[in-house]
Amino acid sequence: MLTKITDRRPVLVDDHQLPRYWPAVWELLHGASLATSTLEERLSHIEAFYQHTELAGGCLDDAIADLDFDLLATALEAFFVSLRNVPAPTTRAQKRWNAAFHFVRDTCNRIASNPRAGNRMADIKGQIDRLDRLYLGLRPLKKRLGAMPRALPRLVLSDLLDVATPGNARNPFPRGQTQWRAYALVLLFLIQGLRRGEALTLRADAIRAERDPATDAIRWRLAVETSDGDGDTRANRPSIKTSQSIRQVPVSAQTAEALLTYAENYRGRVNHPYLVSSARRSPLSIAGVTKLMQKLSTGLSTEARLELKGRTGTETVTAHALRHTCAVVRMKQLLAKESTTDRAMMHLRSFFGWSKTSMMPLHYAKAALDERLNEVWEDELDVRLNMLRSLPQ
Repeated sequence: MLTKITDRRPVLVDDHQLPRYWPAVWELLHGASLATSTLEERLSHIEAFYQHTELAGGCLDDAIADLDFDLLATALEAFFVSLRNVPAPTTRAQKRWNAAFHFVRDTCNRIASNPRAGNRMADIKGQIDRLDRLYLGLRPLKKRLGAMPRALPRLVLSDLLDVATPGNARNPFPRGQTQWRAYALVLLFLIQGLRRGEALTLRADAIRAERDPATDAIRWRLAVETSDGDGDTRANRPSIKTSQSIRQVPVSAQTAEALLTYAENYRGRVNHPYLVSSARRSPLSIAGVTKLMQKLSTGLSTEARLELKGRTGTETVTAHALRHTCAVVRMKQLLAKESTTDRAMMHLRSFFGWSKTSMMPLHYAKAALDERLNEVWEDELDVRLNMLRSLPQ
């Protein structure tokens, strides 16, 4: 049960009023930075897991100490079923499951990191990865009916890239400056995976080059930073979503060349520091992005619009749908190259500006593993971009 020792933080105790060993370790190593109310909630979920296992005749402290992954898997499955097998699962059930699973996972990871684990360390890590594959992301809550994937199918992407390429006969914008503005935004959303607010707060000097000391090659970075509002006349000022959104995003040489072409030749002479400008030489607004994407979507072929309507329920390609597609493809690439799901999720969090505990990468991992998304795009994103093949000289 959950109790407090004098004025100290909460602890879990068993029926004999003795502290539960592994929850005490978890609290010391993983719960120390949590607010008291948050810690109490997490511990109450862990206690529910302990009590459920004990009613079934098991002992979690022994199973964790012995690293009995078969018993741990059985306990997790039984606990999940108990949360799911109710008439109306609630968000509390989801929190309870997440707390129980991550408690087991975090504690086993700590044991595996102990030097005394010796030759067993690789085997323990493998067993933890197996738990990830089996249980990470399970949801006691039912999925919302009618929810549709927003990753764009291959036909729509190919058609959009053709339409968005400056100088293409199908481009719906008559002026070259507007064509390049729309093109730069498509690159920022689809290739760099930026949010609208992040793209609209980019400074004009956000595309930066650095020399790799090991290979002497030029590496390009996109600086996503907070804005001080200098020169921003927009009524609804875009902003960076979270502190984790401030980051340096790697950029391919081809994408950097295209963005620099816009910045140096088509941005215009403006009196503000932002990269993307409107036709009136002021910082582009969120509403302006929406209008550009709507206009670009009118250039799609009838077949592409039907495919888009069937997949997303709309005939308009949105900035978020492009970011969503970028995340699915990047995750697919990472899963193919990285040895563990954890490492792939860590890289995705860094690239897209999510917090270190965000479960968003898991959402995209599940989508990337769906065989239907083999039709979304090929593995190598930047190489596959046929829009770059006809860059104006």
